[in-house]
Amino acid sequence: MPDNNIRKAALSWFRSKYQIESDKIFTSKFYTPQESWSNTRVWFFQIPLDVIHSNPPEKIHLICENHLAGEPFIYLRVSSLFFLKNLGSFDVDQKEKVARIYLSAESADMFKEVRGKGKIDFNPYRIS
Repeated sequence: MPDNNIRKAALSWFRSKYQIESDKIFTSKFYTPQESWSNTRVWFFQIPLDVIHSNPPEKIHLICENHLAGEPFIYLRVSSLFFLKNLGSFDVDQKEKVARIYLSAESADMFKEVRGKGKIDFNPYRIS
């Protein structure tokens, strides 16, 4: 069975390219339609609510496994304030104290959150 955990490779790529040390780095493998709940291509993140409620606000780093040509990963840098402002639009599990973020990897709505109510667009936070 192949190893589906890309975190080690993603962190290595991220730290070599951006030289950022943070404990607010979240990674996601690319999920094919056969692997995802939505039968579409997505990235999936679970962001702890205490990270979102950080004071002072912090940058949250999302690293997506790239399924397209180019770099092996895609980097999104998002303020915790953005998550806090849009918390009601995400799938939030109060019992596990996480916000579940499902970002589309489909070309028509790339980087839009597809499970929550708001279809929040993360495209502006992509760092090249």
